[in-house]
Amino acid sequence: MKGVVFNLLESMVEETFGLAAWDEILTKAESEGVYVASSTYPDAELMAIVAAASDLTDIPVDTLVRKFGAYMAPGFKSLYPQFFERCSGLKDFLLTVDGVIHVEVRKLYPDAGIPEFSYNDEQPDRLTMIYQSPRKLCMLAEGLIDGTAKIFGEEYSLEHSICMHNEADHCELALSFG
Repeated sequence: MKGVVFNLLESMVEETFGLAAWDEILTKAESEGVYVASSTYPDAELMAIVAAASDLTDIPVDTLVRKFGAYMAPGFKSLYPQFFERCSGLKDFLLTVDGVIHVEVRKLYPDAGIPEFSYNDEQPDRLTMIYQSPRKLCMLAEGLIDGTAKIFGEEYSLEHSICMHNEADHCELALSFG
């Protein structure tokens, strides 16, 4: 996982729970807590931090991961505004994730373990995103969608009935807009 993700997680924890909580979480996760945005760190370290945060806050891991995804979206917009500015709305943006954004990320960071998305885009007010990743961070994707919807000021609904956590080989995030 890229260091920028750890940096954003640190910001979220400090803003939400305070600096002392971040320090306690790092101690419990046995992490030094120093992350360079462009460097790569083990996925297990991120998950240990999230598990420690869950223990400290009594918030379930999936809920924290989803909240973190929602928090990441404005952070990514601040760091990479060009990806947001070229899009007319949430659906337009989501359709650029795999074919534009992830392509650019892979150019900059070939070692980034980015999820793959494919799409079923058959109706103007609907979109199904098919998510595949060995990390199984579909809740992070849900949160990123939620945070991006807020950036564009749009309402949506999401159904996530097919999931890798229920032994499927992919997740389907079925969105309805408006």
